[in-house]
Amino acid sequence: MKKLIQLLIAVSVAALLGSVAGAAANGTLAGKVEVAKGKKGENTVVYLKGVQGEYTPPSEPAVLNQKNKVFIPHLLPLQRGQAVRFKNSDTLTHNVHLYWGKRSMLNKSQAPNSYDDWTPKRKGEHLILCNIHQEMMAALLVFDHPFFASVDSSEFKIEGIPEGTYTLVAVRDVRGKLKEKETEITIKGGETTEATIQY
Repeated sequence: MKKLIQLLIAVSVAALLGSVAGAAANGTLAGKVEVAKGKKGENTVVYLKGVQGEYTPPSEPAVLNQKNKVFIPHLLPLQRGQAVRFKNSDTLTHNVHLYWGKRSMLNKSQAPNSYDDWTPKRKGEHLILCNIHQEMMAALLVFDHPFFASVDSSEFKIEGIPEGTYTLVAVRDVRGKLKEKETEITIKGGETTEATIQY
């Protein structure tokens, strides 16, 4: 019995040490997106390219709101397999028409103060339009991993990144077209890497 207890303690300690070592192997990326002419980096999404492994998508949906005939946010990042909630906060009817490339994936009218959930099965850019209000446009950016972020007042942070060298990509809407900027970064466990992308 004594040996069994000692064995259980040893296994528990090994598991704890393994968990601590695994956490230490992950790093943080903190950065800025600098935009010319004094404009801030909002309306920009950053993500890592070159990530290996499989990651379970969040159970909570990402929300794309429709308010004052505008999609909010304009660019919405989410993980493949995670639901996106199309929410109509206006007092008028909207229509969500979603494309993956030229293929129509969803085309649904929404009554005022209602919502619908939809889960993307493919990664990449998904264009969203409103058939009723032609001025409305947004995009979903769907990734196979959780290492992405929306830029808030020019700044962003991504945590829990495995050690390694990656390509950091910033995606920004420039006059209706998505423009990308890339830079190489190296993540070290237990450290914060800083990066700046300029448009």
